[in-house]
Amino acid sequence: MKKKIAIIGAGPGGLAAAMLLLSKGYEVAVYERGGTVGGRTGRFLLGDYIFDIGPTFLMLPHYIEEIFRLAGKNIHDYVEITPLDPLYRLRFDDGTEFYPSMDTEKTISEIKRVFAGQAENYLRFRHDERYRFNRIERCFKTPYNSLTDFLRPSFIEALPQMNVSGSLRGRLEKYFTNEKMRLAMSFQTKYIGMSPWQAPSAYSLISFIEHRWGIHHVTGGLNQLTLAMAKVVEGYGGRIFTSARVNNILTNGKKAVGIVLEDGTKAESDYVIINADFAYAMSNLLKNRNKYTDANLKKRQYSCSTFMLYLGVDKQYDIPHHNLIFGEDFKEYMDDITMTKRPSASSLVYIHNPAATDSTLAPHGKSAIYILVPVPNNKTSINWNEIKHGFRRQVLDFVTAKTELKDIERHIEQEKIVTPMDWQTAFNVYNGAVFNLSHDLNQMFYFRPHNRSEELSNCYITGGGTHPGSGLPNICISSVITSELLIRDDTGNQQWRFDGKKYL
Repeated sequence: MKKKIAIIGAGPGGLAAAMLLLSKGYEVAVYERGGTVGGRTGRFLLGDYIFDIGPTFLMLPHYIEEIFRLAGKNIHDYVEITPLDPLYRLRFDDGTEFYPSMDTEKTISEIKRVFAGQAENYLRFRHDERYRFNRIERCFKTPYNSLTDFLRPSFIEALPQMNVSGSLRGRLEKYFTNEKMRLAMSFQTKYIGMSPWQAPSAYSLISFIEHRWGIHHVTGGLNQLTLAMAKVVEGYGGRIFTSARVNNILTNGKKAVGIVLEDGTKAESDYVIINADFAYAMSNLLKNRNKYTDANLKKRQYSCSTFMLYLGVDKQYDIPHHNLIFGEDFKEYMDDITMTKRPSASSLVYIHNPAATDSTLAPHGKSAIYILVPVPNNKTSINWNEIKHGFRRQVLDFVTAKTELKDIERHIEQEKIVTPMDWQTAFNVYNGAVFNLSHDLNQMFYFRPHNRSEELSNCYITGGGTHPGSGLPNICISSVITSELLIRDDTGNQQWRFDGKKYL
């Protein structure tokens, strides 16, 4: 008889784990509180406009390709993935613009045009980061269930490359003397909700990854990836229940034996996988916790949040697909949102303009404009219901002053605002911290919540709150690790891996 697995959450981590386990003969049911699959990698429909809810950058596309391959499928049978060139536009406060590319020669030409004297430093950075990536990547692809896992040869070899006592910003200062160039290679920590002055040195790899493998777009938005995953799940006979809110995990002593829905329905299973927001799940779905108590969760460090504007606009603008617009002092801004906890609309705004390359998200001649501003999470006492319209005004004033979108307000047909409080209430994101637990060193590897639950046996965790961290590539890795751990525990073969290799 097939073993039954209940998965809580139809985000990319839960759907990827479902694909992998179904392909190995398990019976899988996925329970999603929302009306559609995808979680924050889903979509909003506002009239005739389509928006990605969260992620818009596809990095390391071979990671998502690998998930489908391991599940016996080809991602390119389901979606169209296109590299973007340039990667994005960076516009600095003085009007300087920089357009990096995955084509190294183009990027060198841009650096010479904008950042005189930095080209050789950039090539040295690329060389060194390639070496680091080849050693550190393996460490992110293995589970950390015991401190002895730090003794693996691969981790010991990579440890000198992690520069554990340094920050990302400090590392970049060893390469680049131009302040804007440093900013161009460090702002990427916004993807993990941290400041470059606080993020560990290892995260300089994010900018290397962008420049080495590029940024890609999925026709129809990144939401198409989770829709494709759902098709694979259902094609294998898996069941996906939407509008099915899980109330708690069903237990027998300290063993997970199923889930209980909000309406009282019980679904028994041999194993449970949690793909809900980690801290929310610990707070709401588990009883009698030992490690992740409310007090433990409250004292942990969390990422920043985001303020979002989704605008259906009856006009198209001649701007790139991705735009990052910098205003005043970036360090002061990052300190404000991560340390002093003040929101600011005048230092960094991200504008997503998919109409530049994709005609499927808005009617002809119109645009689905997505604007994101990093802001403090809900550990602060900010009353977003009181300030959100005033903050919207500040954001649009900044955008109209700094970009070509001078008349955007006159062309808005549809609009949705999402604040940190909305992330918390509508998406069950603990503290509205959309990038989950922060990625400082005391919350990485073994010190991050484990892929095998530390509270319950027969329970596993995938997604941004567990190892290796947030972001779609890391979530793909977590789904593989989690699935492998479950299969090992079920079969008794502690060496089992999808690729047949051993962890080193």
